[in-house]
Amino acid sequence: MEPRRDTVLDARLRGAASLGGELSVRALNVAGNQVDEPVRTSAKLLVRCDSVDTAASWLNDVGGELVSAPPDTQASGNVLLLANVPVDRLSELDGQPWLRRAEAPKEMFARMDLARGQVTGLDTALALPNHTGLTGAGVLLAVVDSGVDYRHKDFRHADGTTRLERFLFAHRDDNAEVSTYEQFDAGAINKALNGGPAIPVGDPGGHGTHCASIAAGNGLALPDKRFRGVAPEASLMGVRSEPLLDEHIIEGIRQAFDLAGSRPAVVSLSLGGHWGAHDGTSALENEIALASGPGRIVVVAAGNEGDDGVHVSGQLTVGQDLVIPVRVADRGVLLCDVWIPRGDSVDVFLESPDGRQFVPNGQETSTPFGPFLADFVENPLNRDQNLTVLLLGRVNDVWKIRIRPLAVVHGEVHAWATATQGGRLLFPGAPLDGYSLGVPATEERAVTVGSLVSRKTFEGPQGQSTLDGLTVDSLSGFSSQGPTRVGVQKPDVVAPGQVVTAALSAGSEFAGDPRLAARLHSSGQYVTIQGTSMATPFVAGLVALLLQHEPRLTPEDVQQRLRITARRDAGTGPVWNPRYGWGKLDAQALLGTLLRP
Repeated sequence: MEPRRDTVLDARLRGAASLGGELSVRALNVAGNQVDEPVRTSAKLLVRCDSVDTAASWLNDVGGELVSAPPDTQASGNVLLLANVPVDRLSELDGQPWLRRAEAPKEMFARMDLARGQVTGLDTALALPNHTGLTGAGVLLAVVDSGVDYRHKDFRHADGTTRLERFLFAHRDDNAEVSTYEQFDAGAINKALNGGPAIPVGDPGGHGTHCASIAAGNGLALPDKRFRGVAPEASLMGVRSEPLLDEHIIEGIRQAFDLAGSRPAVVSLSLGGHWGAHDGTSALENEIALASGPGRIVVVAAGNEGDDGVHVSGQLTVGQDLVIPVRVADRGVLLCDVWIPRGDSVDVFLESPDGRQFVPNGQETSTPFGPFLADFVENPLNRDQNLTVLLLGRVNDVWKIRIRPLAVVHGEVHAWATATQGGRLLFPGAPLDGYSLGVPATEERAVTVGSLVSRKTFEGPQGQSTLDGLTVDSLSGFSSQGPTRVGVQKPDVVAPGQVVTAALSAGSEFAGDPRLAARLHSSGQYVTIQGTSMATPFVAGLVALLLQHEPRLTPEDVQQRLRITARRDAGTGPVWNPRYGWGKLDAQALLGTLLRP
């Protein structure tokens, strides 16, 4: 069958348009019960750079709203707009000549697996006379995540005033399909700290606070500051995103670079997902590519699916069906994305657990095993063929994707699966053969970071504790592997991410999680966890140190320096490789590349 060629809408927007808004991921998330949609829904519109005014005019005419645009819309190529579009006008987007691609917001996931290592040489490097004063001063460091606990001492100056220049609360409330952005400057935060008008809680989750602490906490919660971050004098911006949507991340990146002004800035993203082409063409990847540049660096977590089987690949052979089994591992919407190279001709079917076959047609379909939406389109950006499945099924049911080759040119098929509520092992028996990097870690201009075991011991509530089964200076088993679907060599480097102690957000989910009780520091101010989430801000902090002395470094400059200074040993083997990237982060060697004024 030929993939749909006349659409620029992704599956979720397509479903909302075709059924008058009755189908949405939110509707599937409530067990298939249809709910009333609001008048408008959020969308990311990738448009030609010379058509921004035309797009804004169209939105105004149909009762929509342009929420955000990049500061420079006169550059060449495409630009990304965040917009609210009336649901009953979504179908009209397909006919707009200025539109390249429209996507619904996609949920991201924190890259934390539950656990300032000595293995990087950072403390040794900072003790050298020629590195005196490397603190990140003069650099803006933004953490886009679950927020930052602005009340924590590590994010305040010695006089008690906030170190945050801006706190952005990006949220989409229950029963809403558009996002709201509330912005608070340092003055508003200081007033809240001193009993003035309240502002939203900084970080109810806890993940973002931990990440911000690793990158730039000043350690003031303890007298010896032993849990300080890498760049303790960097200026800070925190973004609280609820839920963690890519449209919030895009707006966070834009506001961070705008707030920085003439100063250098680095954005730390300890998040990702597996909905997308894994080739740099998603809306979020486009934003990172266009927003990055001299003094504008984005650091992204590789992901924690290195041992989860979220990816499967296969080779098409005429006369033999390629069958991909997909198991519903957790309650929630199963997201399965299959990519077939352009030039290959195939028939595609979705099989329910009883063997019944369905042709993907972009419409919601009910079955005794749960509702689904499946569509088969030609992606307008990369021209590859994309089968997208949204499925609300019963736990442990196994569905199948059947691909029947009719003519093969390339033949290499890749598929990724996840669930909105944290499902894992969705491809039964899938080999752990790489390609488990999440989006946007697959973006070429992002600095992509995997995780290394930095230590085995930590300070728990009863003093020193040791974690068994870990080998210091080895790769974390959960660290996602490269390359990207199109062969880009990611990750760039692996850094300390396993067994990391950093700030605990007061009253957060982390603080009340019984699984973390044994990892809380006796002060009640810190907690020890693990994930590529933790490795990412470590590198972001180091980037801030580089930018302090060389404020015009480009993403490519940073990547090159990481590559040439990373440690290579018997553990890494030859590099580049899918597990270690270009090797193990060596902070001392990296800082040794600094050009002094």
